[in-house]
Amino acid sequence: MTDLLICKTKESDIDLIVTIENHHENLPFIIPNSKEEHHGLLTDDNIEHLLLKNGKNKIIGFVILAGLKDKKKNIEFRRIIINDKGKGYGRTAIRKLKKHCFEKLKCRRLWLDVLENNERAKHLYSSEGFKEDKKLREPILMIGGKSNNLLIMSLLENECNNTITKN
Repeated sequence: MTDLLICKTKESDIDLIVTIENHHENLPFIIPNSKEEHHGLLTDDNIEHLLLKNGKNKIIGFVILAGLKDKKKNIEFRRIIINDKGKGYGRTAIRKLKKHCFEKLKCRRLWLDVLENNERAKHLYSSEGFKEDKKLREPILMIGGKSNNLLIMSLLENECNNTITKN
């Protein structure tokens, strides 16, 4: 497995986070947050904003988890962006985050949304046990004026136990 450290994002990391979000390889698949929005997420106790660092302690991406206070224990895997693509960091991050969400945060359901045209992400999520729940009935408008369908995928606690055991 690829070396990966997950740690809390600090205020001093926000400029780099915004740069990563606005990278041309990432923008087609997200609606980026502003610096102010990221700063607000850091102080929201319903959110976990996390850095992903490689074995050399270099920031290679970040993750945002939401719904930490949800009474039904449904946590939203709101965002993951890997800036150093093609090296297995995404899969490693997903595996570590599943374990974190189900074992430490005690969630019952981990869910996310993904653009229908983001084949790479859909494949990764499916291969890690996430199931497609539904497609939103109306496409969302992306930066640049293009619209795209949004899929909701989720992983239940009992399904996660099976994928953690296999990995």
